[in-house]
Amino acid sequence: LLRHMTLLIDGDWLGYKTCASCETETKWTEWCHTLSVNPIEAKAKASQQIGYWMNVTQDQDVRVCLSSYPTFRHELSQEYKANRIGKRKPMALREVYEYLSITYNGVTMGQLEADDVMGLLATSGKVIDPIIVSPDKDMKTVPGKLLIDDKVWTISKNEADRNWMTQVLTGDRADNVDGLPGVGPKTADKILGTTMTLREMWPVVVKAYQKKGKTFTDALLAARMTRILRHGDYNIDEQKLTLWHPSQEQELCEAGANV
Repeated sequence: LLRHMTLLIDGDWLGYKTCASCETETKWTEWCHTLSVNPIEAKAKASQQIGYWMNVTQDQDVRVCLSSYPTFRHELSQEYKANRIGKRKPMALREVYEYLSITYNGVTMGQLEADDVMGLLATSGKVIDPIIVSPDKDMKTVPGKLLIDDKVWTISKNEADRNWMTQVLTGDRADNVDGLPGVGPKTADKILGTTMTLREMWPVVVKAYQKKGKTFTDALLAARMTRILRHGDYNIDEQKLTLWHPSQEQELCEAGANV
């Protein structure tokens, strides 16, 4: 018997990529160019890609995850994704998003990005054998299965937490989130050293921030901005967010010890 799996697909990325690839430029004169797109072609191309992933994983259950703007990160920092303001989005994008949502069990949650929706569903325990489908490095901060280049990778909680703490140290230029000046992935790896768990890594991260003249509050903001939500961070029924705090890790550890 084939294992039943659920594909959690980044609909934001898929729609954007598909629409951009379907745009056609027409040059009428040296100074007059126009862009056009066939929405039917874009929808068909998106469906073809989803069909390919279903074939690779031998799975029939698909949920396309989409963002709901503005997000809570925009409330935490006005600088969040400010570097993208004014940039043109591909044509027919909204129409393709609507198509994906209707056709492939679209999921959105108030004030959350597609990344967060995938993270929550993947760690909820309510989705059968979930596999996240996204090329975004941010998704490596979520424990579970991730499809990259036709291969399914399994990321442990400790690996996910280390990838997340690396993001806190380096920041995220794509989303205009500050980290520490001069700290890239290699330096972040040296800073984290041999620490394995989040309880061990967090004090090291805070110390690194303080060495650069920053504060605990700066580190906490960076952690909240770069954390892809997991089970417990958001009440889906009430659409209520609980911002991450390091004290949560102590509570979780104590709860586990008392079971």
